[in-house]
Amino acid sequence: MSLCNPATFSFSHLTLNKISLTSRWIPSFGGRSNRSVKLRRFIVSPLGTHYRLWETFLVFLVFYTAWVSPFEFGFLEKPRGPLAIIDNVVNGFFAIDIVLTFFVAYLDKASYLLIDNPKQIAWRYTRTWLALDVVSTIPSEVAREILPPALRHYGYFNMLRLWQLRRVSSMFARLEKDRNFNYFWVRCAKLICVTLFAVHCDGCFYFLLAARYQDAKRTWIGAVMENFHDESLWVQYVTSIYWSITALTTTGYGDLHAVNIREMEFDIFYMLFKLGLTAYIIGNMTNLVVHCTSRTRKFRDTIQSASSFAQRNRLPVRLQEQMLAHLCLRYRTDSEGLQARDS
Repeated sequence: MSLCNPATFSFSHLTLNKISLTSRWIPSFGGRSNRSVKLRRFIVSPLGTHYRLWETFLVFLVFYTAWVSPFEFGFLEKPRGPLAIIDNVVNGFFAIDIVLTFFVAYLDKASYLLIDNPKQIAWRYTRTWLALDVVSTIPSEVAREILPPALRHYGYFNMLRLWQLRRVSSMFARLEKDRNFNYFWVRCAKLICVTLFAVHCDGCFYFLLAARYQDAKRTWIGAVMENFHDESLWVQYVTSIYWSITALTTTGYGDLHAVNIREMEFDIFYMLFKLGLTAYIIGNMTNLVVHCTSRTRKFRDTIQSASSFAQRNRLPVRLQEQMLAHLCLRYRTDSEGLQARDS
């Protein structure tokens, strides 16, 4: 009857057509589509293997940027040797990605179809991330000439390169939904990266306060290391990271502590930030542990309920053993099935 109804048939045909189109463009999480999407000439598919490899390569460059930008901001006043060359090379790759983005199709959130119209791609990118991407790739040498003399510090403009961290956030969001990766370890890796980045940035910022203070001896590092300006970068960096870790782990300010008002003000805001970061890390780890142990707890509760039921109704011993064996086998089978899907 429904096949003979034109309205029902038309609706079903449109529904099936939409499902087929959606499945054609969007592979399942962790899966790879075997169908080639035919786009316009010179337009790159964001689901293609080559573009995915390019994105992964850029993520590694972002990890480098996340380390070097705060380091240059806190410890260097001008470009030094190979570090400045590597920075410009990295900026060059990000500049290539800006040009490439104008030729990458995007997924329309309303229709779930890939938009390969060059004008729509360019307009969407122009009104979203283009300005920030361009600013974050300007070489430091050029930025020093643009900025006023009071702000011509090697690291000021480099801090804008941290805008590229959005790529790492997108990568972790994608990995968390990918069935080929274990969700627990992906979340742990994300929390570790957030913690290391916070420790690194705070250590670099705190050293900058001491390096720019008029009286070097009245600083947190000058009180224990009078000639810290003459020390190597390695000694300065390790000392700063040591302070940052002791502050983050709330072990207290021992030999390294705030001396002047500027450092005290920084410590106040740092401790408030530390409270939020610690709560975020502990909350996430608690959720992960509870999620992993909830199945075991439910299994123990089920065994306890079955045993109480059997004893209360005076079931035969043989039947009680079979009940418990069935529950154990079911739990073991479910666990192995989940592990197989996660691996």
